[in-house]
Amino acid sequence: MKAHVADWKTRVYCVRLAALNGTTLRFSAHPTDLPMSNATVYLTGSGYEFSGLSATSSFSASSVDFAGFVSSAIGQLSREEVASGVWDNARAYVFATSWYIPIEDEEPCAAYTFGKAELVDDRYKIEFMALIDALSQSPGYSYSATCQNVFLDRFLGAADKLPYTRSGCTGPRSAPDGPDYASLLVTGTITSVTDQYYIADSARTEVDDYFGNGAIRFITGANAGLKPLEIKAYTQTGGVIFTQEAWFYMPEVGDQYEMIPGCRKRLTEDCVGKWNNALNLRGHPHIPAPTQYNEIGRQS
Repeated sequence: MKAHVADWKTRVYCVRLAALNGTTLRFSAHPTDLPMSNATVYLTGSGYEFSGLSATSSFSASSVDFAGFVSSAIGQLSREEVASGVWDNARAYVFATSWYIPIEDEEPCAAYTFGKAELVDDRYKIEFMALIDALSQSPGYSYSATCQNVFLDRFLGAADKLPYTRSGCTGPRSAPDGPDYASLLVTGTITSVTDQYYIADSARTEVDDYFGNGAIRFITGANAGLKPLEIKAYTQTGGVIFTQEAWFYMPEVGDQYEMIPGCRKRLTEDCVGKWNNALNLRGHPHIPAPTQYNEIGRQS
């Protein structure tokens, strides 16, 4: 049973969207904006609607379609943000309240993650997946030749609670630390642009592929505020940066950026040769592949 429910006579649904970059938008299904008791305001939106909200006693994941019209107005979803991926993996919190005395999160209904987004003309349609969908994922580790850690991650707390420690890329408390995010972050200015994939900063002096599998984002220019893009390749000569995806807007000379190097998760080339961090490798590069161990005992 819920601890509290909104007044059924004046019931209205509201949704709060929280992007990974900290941006938060608030919408209400009421015809006019709703100022909440905590001074936040839920906007009436630009024609948005839910496909339907249901509650069951099972552990099956539910999905809801969230649709509306893109708008450049402050507090609304813009075409650029939806198309460029700013809202990828964002969270959506749906709750019910009374339009007569609106209270934020008065009756929590569901929490979702942003799924597939579609843009047709000036209308968007975003699929929300319930957080309970995480329970349908298969947990556990698997054997692989490459490292399974996320570059620059770190597991804390296991050493003082369990008889073993889990090491992240930067190491557990009982092992030497690996690379650190703050010391690896670099900034620069674009000096030439080939297209929406190839940009360059001639002032860069790092060796070839140092930023390979890393990430870059703009802090000035038309692409400022949009999601970081993964770096597919980096060349020292000319400081050429090749991204996996195209920038939403064409970059321009003079745009400033932030960038971090990456790791291709190979033992010899990366964990040893690039980062001197082999102790924190969570991979199995020396386990024979099936094509190798199936040869054992086979008659020729």
